[in-house]
Amino acid sequence: MPEITRIEKTFTYDMPDAYLHQTSALNKTGTWTYKGPRYMWIFADAETKKVISRFHYTEADNGADVPQPNGQIKILVDANVNPDIASLLHNEWDYGKDLPQYTEELPDGSFYGHSDPQAPDHTYELTEIQYDVETSSFIKPYAWKQPHVTWAELLVWRNTALENTDSKMRTCPAEKLEAWQAYRQKLRDIPAVFEGVDPWKVPFPQDPDAVPLTPGE
Repeated sequence: MPEITRIEKTFTYDMPDAYLHQTSALNKTGTWTYKGPRYMWIFADAETKKVISRFHYTEADNGADVPQPNGQIKILVDANVNPDIASLLHNEWDYGKDLPQYTEELPDGSFYGHSDPQAPDHTYELTEIQYDVETSSFIKPYAWKQPHVTWAELLVWRNTALENTDSKMRTCPAEKLEAWQAYRQKLRDIPAVFEGVDPWKVPFPQDPDAVPLTPGE
C-alpha cells in the first residue's frame, strides 16, 4: 500500500458575521491548522461544477489512478495549496475537546455553544463550492454553511407538536397533566421567548414522556 504524504498547514479563512449567518459585512477571519493527507482526489459535477461530496481518495487508495466517472470532474486537492478545501474533506480535531468553546445564554436560561474558532467545515458548504477546470482552482467566495433549521421549519415542528399532544389533555394520567400543560405552554411561547434568536439555537422542550438521557449518552 502506498504511503500517505501528511502535512500540517496553518491558514487564514474568511468567516461570516456570525455562526451560520450568510453575510460577511464585518470582514471576519479565522485561523485554522489542517492536519492530514496532503493529496486527496474528489469529484465535481461536470455541469454544475459543484463538488459532489466530501468522499475522497488518498495515495493509500491509489487515488491518482481512480478513473474519472462520466459526467464528473476528477480533482486533485493539494492541502498545501488548498488547506481550506482539505479541511472540509478531512478532519483530525475533536471540536469538543481540542478547541475552546463559545457559549451564549439564551432568554430561557439555557445555553447554546459551538467551538471557537469556528471550524472550516462549519463555515463553508462544500457541495455548493464550484471548481473551475480552466484555471484548476476552486471559485471564491465559497458558499457559506447553510443553517440546518429555519424559523419557518421550527414553527412547523412546534405546531405539529401541539397538534399531536392535544389528546394528552384528555388521556394523560392526572399526575402528569400539569407537566403536559407546562410543556405545551413552552411550545406556544417559543416565538415570544426566542424572538430575535437564531432558530438553530432554540432548544426544543422535552415532553413529559421522553426518557431522560443518562450522562455519556
